[in-house]
Amino acid sequence: MATADTTSLLAERLSFFFSDANLRIDKFLRRLVLDSYSGGYVEIDTLLKFNTIKKISTDPATIAEAAATVTALKLNETKTAIARVEAFTEDMMNDNIKVTIRVGGIPTVEKDDGSHYVNTRDEIGALFEEFGKVVLVRLLTSYNRREEKKIAVGKCFVEFASADSMEKAVSELCASGDAKPKKVMKIGEAELTVKTMQQWLDKRAAQRAAAPDKGDRKPDKRNRDDSENKGDKNIEESKPDDVEFKLDWKKGCVIVVKGMPEGCDREKILEAVKSLIDDVPARADYSRGDKDGKIRFNEPNEKITELSSKLNDGSITIGGAKVESATILEGEDEEAYYKDYIAFRTEQMRQKAKEKNDRSKRRRRR
Repeated sequence: MATADTTSLLAERLSFFFSDANLRIDKFLRRLVLDSYSGGYVEIDTLLKFNTIKKISTDPATIAEAAATVTALKLNETKTAIARVEAFTEDMMNDNIKVTIRVGGIPTVEKDDGSHYVNTRDEIGALFEEFGKVVLVRLLTSYNRREEKKIAVGKCFVEFASADSMEKAVSELCASGDAKPKKVMKIGEAELTVKTMQQWLDKRAAQRAAAPDKGDRKPDKRNRDDSENKGDKNIEESKPDDVEFKLDWKKGCVIVVKGMPEGCDREKILEAVKSLIDDVPARADYSRGDKDGKIRFNEPNEKITELSSKLNDGSITIGGAKVESATILEGEDEEAYYKDYIAFRTEQMRQKAKEKNDRSKRRRRR
């Protein structure tokens, strides 16, 4: 029997994962929920792979018990899978427009690996809770492929649970004509600008309409969101099953780190890396709350072995704390790691291709 706290925490997580707000941005879970073959049911074994779920409990029966307390969810007869009571459909993808504001002027800070938001999603969401329940905050970023840096653009979308909350926020925070807004929200000394998502979409549509014809445009040199999406440019012209992520990986480039300290995150891991290796790009394959993670480099480097050794003996720490162990991945374990990673990225790209194809079909039907 699960404790009341465990059941409550799991119920909150499940409610969020199956919510309209999350399904609009969670491509993996949305694909499962929209699967007509499964009837919209998602296997509990699949949900147990989610870090924030397995951090609370790894017992399928406990997950099922928590799902039974959420009125918006239902279990199958064997209590091994969960679905929404009200089915999520493609037609609901744009329903967030009427309950979402776009916020600008959010403070950022520059670091060696790019710019970052000063405040968390929860902190920003809490600012707007005075108008009603906030169900989602999306902090917007771009990625500089050339410098391999993530750029926080100082903007976000805040989605409310209801149209009433949205109306209250708009009446107070959005300018009307030449009149200034009744209230200006601040984070520290930074004044935030607020407009509805619809206003933002209308402005973007007007800018596109005023732009030259495609034949007159210069090539688009904007940064892509992920420097590894080199094969994505032809996705729209490919059948989803034909798309495949390719990675020419090199041996000896992955460090497995066990026993991550409390409060660890990717930034702290990369700060530790940069204390020794500042001239070679690295990625942290880690989810907040996990005990283990990996540090991955694109190219071999003689300092990778030194970094592993220093993490082991504690002369380099992560977030000020020594990790349990650090070893360089090799042999079959290294091959399995890259095989799983390539399969994961391939599935991501195929899903992206499928969604683009589906959108194109819907546009042609209109």
